[in-house]
Amino acid sequence: MGAPQPKPWRRVGRAVKGAGRTLRQRAAAAIEPLRRVDGIERAVLLRAREDVLRKRAFGPADLDALHALLATADAVVPVRDAFERRSSLPDRLIALRHDMDHDVENSVRFAEWEARHGFRSTYEVLHTDWYYRRGTRGGPSRLVLRALDRIAGLGHEIALHNNAIVAALLQDRDPLEILEEELAHLRKHGFEIVGSVAHGDRLCRELGFNNSELFEECPDPEGRDPRREIVRIDPATGRRTAVRLAPVPMARFGLTHEAMVFGNVRYLSDTGGRWHRPFAEVAAAYEQEGGFLQVLAHPVWWALSGEPFTPRTTPDPAG
Repeated sequence: MGAPQPKPWRRVGRAVKGAGRTLRQRAAAAIEPLRRVDGIERAVLLRAREDVLRKRAFGPADLDALHALLATADAVVPVRDAFERRSSLPDRLIALRHDMDHDVENSVRFAEWEARHGFRSTYEVLHTDWYYRRGTRGGPSRLVLRALDRIAGLGHEIALHNNAIVAALLQDRDPLEILEEELAHLRKHGFEIVGSVAHGDRLCRELGFNNSELFEECPDPEGRDPRREIVRIDPATGRRTAVRLAPVPMARFGLTHEAMVFGNVRYLSDTGGRWHRPFAEVAAAYEQEGGFLQVLAHPVWWALSGEPFTPRTTPDPAG
């Protein structure tokens, strides 16, 4: 005798369940593009786009001035290249860097502008920003990976904007573990990450630390105890989290340098939406004297798509 056959109504029930499951899957697939864009909630993306437009502080004339400064150098290179050539720097070298804080899409526009003019630079991707992922764990979003692929494809360096101590305090985790995870995610995708720069998060100012203090090569510039405990009390819940600093060599993570700790002769930054030194003075001195200059431009401050901008005379406390 053969195996007993299922009753007809059971076969029908299974078919109905299967069809229902297929319909739900198709509905979810159809709704996904409406809810998320490349892995980021659409509402988050739209809100971020509105927010960054209010931050624009540099316009076309500022971009022309930046181009004129960069054009006076013999070469404009990523930070990695400058570090590798540090023992025999040319007479006129500019290391150009972008901390991608808050604006991944404008970072791509900046990278394209530089490529058109023959400049190469470093893009430091912030692993705690809105575009990086949903939640706090897991791989980077498709949104940021597509942007980084485009940037790297134009010849620029991808590096890590290190916010590991802040993330550790917020998540009650080990900052070294967080750093290892973020580097592994980016390297798995194919980026050769050998450099980083510390993110100047608000918590750094409030609690008195620098994210680069994870590394033996980066002692606190204010001379604070390199093995002190950093404590955060959540203002909403009163919950206490702490990180006990225990600096390790950068080589442990396959890193060779921190952008702010390898001997800048001159430095120019647009932090806060304004140049921290008079731009014209720095440009004139560099044109006359040459040497090595590191320039930091945050894409979020630059009106690269013709949008309105408001020049600033004082830094934005919100960064």
